Amino acid sequence: MPLPCIIVGGGPAGAACAIELARKGRRVMLLEKTRTAHHKVCGEFISADARNLISDLGVDIWALEATEITALSFACGVQVPRIALPFTAAGLSRFCLDEALLRAAQDAGAEVVRGVTVTALDASEKPIVVHASGKEFRAASVVLATGKHDLRGCMRPHGSMTSFKLHLRVSPATAAMLRNLVHLTIFPGGYAGACLVERETVAICWVMERELLKKTGAAWQAQTRYLSVQSDFYGKVLAHTQPLWEKPVAVSAIPYGFVRKRVISRSIYPIGDQLAVIPSYTGDGISIALHSGIAAARAILNGTPANEFQHTVTARLRRQMIWAKAGNLAISTSAGQRLSAVMARTLPSAAARIIPFMVNATRLTDFSL
Repeated sequence: MPLPCIIVGGGPAGAACAIELARKGRRVMLLEKTRTAHHKVCGEFISADARNLISDLGVDIWALEATEITALSFACGVQVPRIALPFTAAGLSRFCLDEALLRAAQDAGAEVVRGVTVTALDASEKPIVVHASGKEFRAASVVLATGKHDLRGCMRPHGSMTSFKLHLRVSPATAAMLRNLVHLTIFPGGYAGACLVERETVAICWVMERELLKKTGAAWQAQTRYLSVQSDFYGKVLAHTQPLWEKPVAVSAIPYGFVRKRVISRSIYPIGDQLAVIPSYTGDGISIALHSGIAAARAILNGTPANEFQHTVTARLRRQMIWAKAGNLAISTSAGQRLSAVMARTLPSAAARIIPFMVNATRLTDFSL
């Protein structure tokens, strides 16, 4: 007997979709490849919109010891003074957030199956066949929530950037320097962001162009030297720290700016990074993941086919993706970085106005579902 819906992937997008479906009484199975909680490449910045959606899904991030973020600092050869964010954000590791959302999905009545690796979807048959760990599952509809990792037959284009993340134990003085703050530094060939997450831990996430990575090397020691040279801020942060993992987690070929146009199937709903990949400097990836997951659930409940769902949600993302890609040119290309650095040095007041504008312009503002 086929299931009404199978969700492939247990990140924020997949969990949000499962919670929404289960709350409405729809039987749903979520397949997650990992058996236990694990860290994922993510800046771990939770915007106000994402915070509200997480709360609506039944998770209290403050009870998980999320930190409060109220300001942004920015460096591009020169340090731009701290700028107040137009909202109160939060810092929380994906390790904590993902597990809390999966527990909420189970509590809502979703069947969460862990340790199952989905290898392919066959939409040529009705119901759809989900091939996973040597087994076959069948469902009337499938939600594709595999994040930055593609499934055969549902591929996205490859990008040129590699993203890294590491958690650090820092001194009380360094923690105080980052309290209530998210910091972004751009450097030739990439950029890096840092914020405090739970338990006074610093999460540092950075992206590098392929050619720069070849020059610097991927080892943490080499990356530390490079980031410290590029930024006085990171020089101070990294001088007396203890990495909490043996090496950074990493993912390559991220297609920043991707928005899925081709429909996979009328019954396969791509969500999160499988639907659109906003450049990570914006800090709105989690918000998009949650929103698209809830929207997919409501489309399934209403009998809306995946092609209509995909068109509607990507249309809502269009404005913020345009601004996000424009900003990405300014901070990830050599010419854009030079221009940004000149403006920051010669027109600091203009930079102080442009940055808050970009913060607002790269938010998902249309939450109609």
